[in-house]
Amino acid sequence: MKRSNLHSILLYVWILCISAPVSSQVGINTSSPRKMLEVNGDVRISGAIDVDMEPLRQGQTSTFLIQDTDNSLKSLDVSNPTGAALGYIQEYVITNPDLDWIREFDTGIDASEFVLITISAYFDEELVISTSSNAINNASLPYTATFIKHGTWHIIADYPMVANLDVNAIGTWTIKTLIFSKDLSKQFGTVNIPMANGTTGSAITPIIQ
Repeated sequence: MKRSNLHSILLYVWILCISAPVSSQVGINTSSPRKMLEVNGDVRISGAIDVDMEPLRQGQTSTFLIQDTDNSLKSLDVSNPTGAALGYIQEYVITNPDLDWIREFDTGIDASEFVLITISAYFDEELVISTSSNAINNASLPYTATFIKHGTWHIIADYPMVANLDVNAIGTWTIKTLIFSKDLSKQFGTVNIPMANGTTGSAITPIIQ
């Protein structure tokens, strides 16, 4: 925008403000402004903007502003369950698997658009340690992970080397996941760490400094 045009717009807004009562509201391309100044249309600003905002009060919801791929701004309303967000939490309740074993559950979530991780998981049936492979002396912790297959995220869940004490019981896994949009999160890619047959290692440089 040329400096002369910017001066003209600022002068126009200033004239509107001083020609109206102090308590009135000013609108550009709107006859019913909802705030002290409302612009109905695109606004292009070059340079810094100082924004003075009051802190959130109890009961108010926070809103994020992000820059889209076309350099426009859009808001993320975390109170809207169907709107875009920085991250999503989804709980899956999976009933009646083969004992405690979920080999592959397809979430249908597009792996090219989102990242999916499990943050908690538990199984509701009593388990007994298997006697195979000398497992009688072992304990077991729940194992859950996510992996990509045919372009979507899948979940695997199991208690290794144990199974339902009552083989006829109908068990239920409750798996909570965290989903990130790749557009709204930074992707660092893969870091290969050669361990040289050792048990310790370290990154050459930290991912974040």
